[in-house]
Amino acid sequence: MRDQLQQEYQVYLGKEIHDNGLYGFEGNDGHYFLIPYEEELDEEAYEQRSISEYIRNQDTVQIGMPLFTREGKLYTQKDNQSYMLVQVPWTSSEVSKGQWLATLHDIGNRYPYQPQQISRYGQWKSLWESKVDAWFEQYKIQWNERPCSSMRRLFIETFPYLEGISENAIQYLQESEQDWRYEQNDQGTFTLKRLHPSMMSQMIWPHTLVYDHPARDLAEWIRYSLLNQGTNAYPAIRTMLDEYERNRPLSVFSWRLIYARLIYPVHLYDVLEQTLQAGEGEQNKLEKEYRSLLQQQGQYEKQLKEFFDAVHMDYKRLRIPILDW
Repeated sequence: MRDQLQQEYQVYLGKEIHDNGLYGFEGNDGHYFLIPYEEELDEEAYEQRSISEYIRNQDTVQIGMPLFTREGKLYTQKDNQSYMLVQVPWTSSEVSKGQWLATLHDIGNRYPYQPQQISRYGQWKSLWESKVDAWFEQYKIQWNERPCSSMRRLFIETFPYLEGISENAIQYLQESEQDWRYEQNDQGTFTLKRLHPSMMSQMIWPHTLVYDHPARDLAEWIRYSLLNQGTNAYPAIRTMLDEYERNRPLSVFSWRLIYARLIYPVHLYDVLEQTLQAGEGEQNKLEKEYRSLLQQQGQYEKQLKEFFDAVHMDYKRLRIPILDW
């Protein structure tokens, strides 16, 4: 495999390495990792590659760079599976989480083009509705299937709750989109599909990039923190938000989008989506994860009810509505 890659990409590859489930090689200017590549998403990958090059040229945020083969392709094949080869630099970043995220969003605001294939900007409502509709179809299918596994029974029992809270989030989002209290920083920018704290101040993987409102990253970081630390997460959340707002103040519109996204139960949908392709052993693990998240939902909803107070936001003066579960 090493010889094939060196010939196709014209790069030197040294010792094999394994890091976080990824297979790669040491090189003269960093590491090289093989990332699974979906050929049907070819146009998205080319857009992400262009953005990666733009971010790297800013020399402020570390990002992996997908390489082209000698034939100008973004992928190679091994064992009937397509991969792209991503070069990762040696250097690392030593900035605060809020500053790191603000810098990434500033770079995205300066990007001279409007991404098309990876854009999710202004599309939350339609994407959320489509997800609910797709899972409603699964609900109807699985209701009639026999035998009924433990995970399937759990999904059938809990989907009405998922559907209800999703509708609450969609309604809140729809009302928030009528709020005209937005600012320059509400423009679209580079974001990540699912940002969580461990990704910040580290290198960005290019295939995780999307173009969206900056509230996406802030909400997903906050969601992850609340689910993992509960109310103990609030000091770190306030610190991160303060660091972020020193560079990029948040509008009332942004706060409402953050709140809408926190209401939408994407963390539950993410686990359900993994179950569709999982084998039996993985199914058991995912069922435990799903049950654990469901058990946390009561506390999570309580945290959302207290969210603006906890982050020292005067939501009453700013006329930001909250859900009263």
